Amino acid sequence: MRIAHLILTHKKDPAQLERLIDALRHPSCDIFIHLDRKTPIDGFLHLAQKPNIVFIKRRIPVYWAGYGTVQATLNGFVEILKKDRYDYVNVISGQDFPIQSQEQFLTFLRKKNSAEFITCESIEDKWKAAAPRVMSYHLINWRIPGKFKLEKLINRILPKRRFPLNYSLVGRSNWFTISADAVKYILDFVENNPSVVRYFKYCWGADELIFSTILYNSPFRQRIEDNLTYVDWTGRSDGHPRILDKADFQKIISSGKFFARKLDLDYDSELVNLLEKEIATPKRQLVTTTL
Repeated sequence: MRIAHLILTHKKDPAQLERLIDALRHPSCDIFIHLDRKTPIDGFLHLAQKPNIVFIKRRIPVYWAGYGTVQATLNGFVEILKKDRYDYVNVISGQDFPIQSQEQFLTFLRKKNSAEFITCESIEDKWKAAAPRVMSYHLINWRIPGKFKLEKLINRILPKRRFPLNYSLVGRSNWFTISADAVKYILDFVENNPSVVRYFKYCWGADELIFSTILYNSPFRQRIEDNLTYVDWTGRSDGHPRILDKADFQKIISSGKFFARKLDLDYDSELVNLLEKEIATPKRQLVTTTL
């Protein structure tokens, strides 16, 4: 069993990224990093000297809720598959952190090696709040003045958007753990369905929908389980999860998940300290709600 971790990061904090890398290091894991093209790479280059670290060459400028996150992920997939050596690809952000050790993560994936861990909530029932993201036109990827006025005008004139295929639209999280076969399927699908790519480029937060939707409407559907990342959405209504702190530690390690999001060294470094100690202590049995 070999894992490729794909880290998407934009924060200008090489110290936090380095601690994440060190927590993920394992002989059976390689780490691929997409650094937002808007972030100067100079302060991160020393990390490339660490073993099993690869920086994605085709860097994309990433803007919140834009298609850039999707393209950055796809570019990472292409470089990962060139090596043709991985069983799973685990997509996380630079502000995630493991809850359990990589040995526990590998053991879990060996037991569940026919599953795809990606959240797929329907916009017709469980995730109705996402319907306006796809039914209206969003010019999130346009970098022009007055785009929001233009967006309102377009949506006033044109009918509701319709997906180009007879698919169920699902999603929720753009952080997931999927097999190399599923990654190959996604890349082939994107290449062969330009109309779907065009559709998602006019959605808001396409990264939280496109990968789930592709796999949910594919032969992989029967293998799908919930993702493996702990997130706290309480008290937030702006599309961002709560930044976790040391008061969340017990909830995090009792969650049955393998990663936690969202952490910030500038906000609370003690939580990172606690999680580093937790994953370095081989005392806990593998615990996950998906077993």
